[in-house]
Amino acid sequence: MPESAVKRLLVHTSHYSLSSFLTMVAGLVSFPLLTRIFSVGDYGIMNLIGSTLTVAVALGKVGVQHSIVRYQSEISAGKGRYTLRELASTTMFGMIGTALTAMAILMVLVHFVPARWFADSRLRLLFSVATLLIFVQVVESNFLNFLRAEQATTTLLKYQVAKRYLGLGLILTTVFFISQSLGGFYTASVVNESLALIALALLVYVKRGWPLPRLSEFRRPLYRELLGFGIPMMIGYEMAGLILAVGDRYVIEGLIGETPLGLYSAAYNLCQYVQSVFIASVAQAIMPLYMQMWDAKGVEETQAFIARSMRTYVLLAAPLIAGLAAVGPELLPSLASDKYATGAGILPWVISGMVIEGANAMVGAGLFIHRKTRVIMSIVLSCAIANIGLNFILVPRIGIMGSAIATLVSYAASALLLGAAGRRLLVVKLPWMTILRAGVSAFVMFLAVRNILPARRLLTVCVRSIAGAPVYAALVYLIDPDAREAARKPIERLRRLVRGERAA
Repeated sequence: MPESAVKRLLVHTSHYSLSSFLTMVAGLVSFPLLTRIFSVGDYGIMNLIGSTLTVAVALGKVGVQHSIVRYQSEISAGKGRYTLRELASTTMFGMIGTALTAMAILMVLVHFVPARWFADSRLRLLFSVATLLIFVQVVESNFLNFLRAEQATTTLLKYQVAKRYLGLGLILTTVFFISQSLGGFYTASVVNESLALIALALLVYVKRGWPLPRLSEFRRPLYRELLGFGIPMMIGYEMAGLILAVGDRYVIEGLIGETPLGLYSAAYNLCQYVQSVFIASVAQAIMPLYMQMWDAKGVEETQAFIARSMRTYVLLAAPLIAGLAAVGPELLPSLASDKYATGAGILPWVISGMVIEGANAMVGAGLFIHRKTRVIMSIVLSCAIANIGLNFILVPRIGIMGSAIATLVSYAASALLLGAAGRRLLVVKLPWMTILRAGVSAFVMFLAVRNILPARRLLTVCVRSIAGAPVYAALVYLIDPDAREAARKPIERLRRLVRGERAA
């Protein structure tokens, strides 16, 4: 069993999680402030622009960021036809070009579409300012994915936290003292992202000693390979994943209006905070590890590592769903104000979908390792189209709850299909008994704490969280052998510590 690899996964995951947690804290500071400064309609507009920019940035990357992780591992293992310098130069100049192209396309669309398409007259100007973020974020992703491929998680942690908190200070200063408008918000965001990119470039080229990219080292054959791997990933995994994540916003806005969109967006964003800390961190950490393990050690160790990681993921993810279901009705209005309280009902559905989606990097590992990006594309794109179809069916009937249900169904279908296709290339055993045992333990925890100290907002959240954690831990320890194995070493260390203190 690759114990050392699992430990590295936990270490790297902890770095990503700490970064995401500290970023989330900054978000929890800004979240209640922004939801109070701006109207529910304005908050819906912010999410509409944010969703559009997310899609545009994904198009600007053309999936090359995924290629960086795969090709860096292969070249470092001595299996590639190109050098790391050529890879770095090719990805940098290629992404600069595609970022500028994506910016130009969005600017043209914004300025030439009929005015009646914009429900709010401010949208044209706001999009014009926010479009500058596309270039910055695409180029930034080039640096970040090389750091991720090198498993430089400490550097990533420092950069992302510093950027988030300095940006928070700049944005809040702007909206409180300069311009309490969406225009001020987006101007401050552009300034913050640009300064962060300059600092990141200085960090990697000066402090870490990366060689500067040279146009003479741009390799067209390599770039074609990167695009061959990346474009299907962009269309099928990233773009389709974004449609799964944000396509429902457009349906809600079009069918039932900006106010339900604001309610849905606030609840969904709260789930994304939880996802970024506890779920996405695993996917960020595990893919470079199993790519490296595959190139260096082969099939059996890679299979064992992924199987062990899956069981650990399930044990940690199950209480997240039950915990958010228990505290969500108090947490959402505490952070966003009482006007968003009715959105809390969608929290369990959305976070369940996010937890399932977080396992894709593991269940579909064979597809990622063997570069079967067209298979990934067809699966995720099909599920994205199904998600939009379900939204059109359910939203007119049951409102934003319909979007939440569609999210869960689509993510579950995507994970099952990726797992089925990936098994043909690398067998990843799904830990069904661990899922059952963790699910039962989490559900009992939910029943035990859901009625504790109602209507006390953040105090209720704290009390239910503190009460629920030992309930779940005790139950899962009693019924799940993987949980007992995971707890064995910490318990032994605690016993040795206690014996040592007694001896002293």
